[in-house]
Amino acid sequence: MLKGNRREKGRSQRWVSAMVGLSLALMAQAQTVQLNTQMETLFRVAEEHNADIRSYRTAVEEAQAAHRAAETQRLPDVEAQVSFSYLGDGRLWNRHFGEGMKIPMPHWGNDYVLRAQQVIYAGGAINSSIRLSELAAEMATLSAEENRQRVRMLLVGLYLQLHSLEHRTEVLNNNLALADTLIAHMEHRRAQGVVLQNDITRSELQREQFMLNKIRVTDERSIAQRQLATAIGTDTLLSLLPKAVFDDAAWVLNGEAYWQQASVAHAGLKQAALSIDMRRQEERIERAARRPKVALVAEDHLTGPVTIEVPTLNKNFNYWFVGVGVSYNFSSLYKSNRKVHRAQVATRHAMDRHEAARQKVSDGIHAAYVACQTAQSELQTHHKRVQLAVQNYDVVRRRYENGLALITDMTDAANMKLDAELALANAQINLAYHYYALRFAAGVL
Repeated sequence: MLKGNRREKGRSQRWVSAMVGLSLALMAQAQTVQLNTQMETLFRVAEEHNADIRSYRTAVEEAQAAHRAAETQRLPDVEAQVSFSYLGDGRLWNRHFGEGMKIPMPHWGNDYVLRAQQVIYAGGAINSSIRLSELAAEMATLSAEENRQRVRMLLVGLYLQLHSLEHRTEVLNNNLALADTLIAHMEHRRAQGVVLQNDITRSELQREQFMLNKIRVTDERSIAQRQLATAIGTDTLLSLLPKAVFDDAAWVLNGEAYWQQASVAHAGLKQAALSIDMRRQEERIERAARRPKVALVAEDHLTGPVTIEVPTLNKNFNYWFVGVGVSYNFSSLYKSNRKVHRAQVATRHAMDRHEAARQKVSDGIHAAYVACQTAQSELQTHHKRVQLAVQNYDVVRRRYENGLALITDMTDAANMKLDAELALANAQINLAYHYYALRFAAGVL
């Protein structure tokens, strides 16, 4: 019966432990979602107001307009020409320029021309030119996305920096309160003749250093707030998150292979690949210069007076024609070879840059992933350091209050506690920053 109760009690304890662990995991995940949600809000506001993002958006519109303009190359060219002129009298000589005579002419002339041309073959130059403009529009879109990623990373850095400064301020305030309590206690003991004024002065110097650090943090926060407002594009700043969000946040790193696979959406890699297609289109355009151009042509002329007759005819002469026009630039046989070769070299260069960009992105993801793991280990270490520093401070404080420790021991313990708590606050923000830096390295921020 006793064994049965023990087994039942053991199962109950394991069940409670499992439920507590699950609750903590769900709470940590909720804190992470809260931070991600706040970041998404920050990104959305910047998308509407950031001047840099707007300029790239305008550049995309410009490139798309250029593509639509390039598509008009497939449309026929229609031209109308009208001219009016004054004709002077003519003069007729014999072959030896003797016995000249005046030839009266109609003095008012006119010329009306309507000309249409439709290119039906240009060696692929028109299609390649239109495709090149389309690729340029895609390149502008990718440039805008790459810039958007940079702006978002800037926002992450500034927003997390504000949290870091806020946490440092809280740590400094707590240590200032402890310093004030300690000084008040020392003043009381000095009145009893137990503590020297020199000990109080040392503690006051430490407190002044705390105050100076707090002023510096306040100034840094003012600068960061101004920079964040500029990056967002509006003076309306988002409120800071509670410190508990960073205490309990659980970042899911998944694994380096996951982020390497996610980098297929990296805007920089897409740009490098697109650059290869653009260089190939330029090759086709250069090759098209060595091919003949064929076009359907049609013209209608109305001319007067008729001056090819002597005497001239004061009448209008109308004629029209339709046909096929073929043109070929023979100089392209010895001029375009070097241009084609240059385009081929440019294509190889673009391929080399794509491979270099791929390697750079892969190395960047690896470095960011390792930095995340390091930040996790540092956070665990700093939690332990704070625990030990607080314990040490409490022990030294009690010993000092009982006259068993020197003021130098008390000062060292306070400084150690302050350094540990500041390092922990930085480590919490640092882990969040490295997580977003990993997303930025993969191009999915």
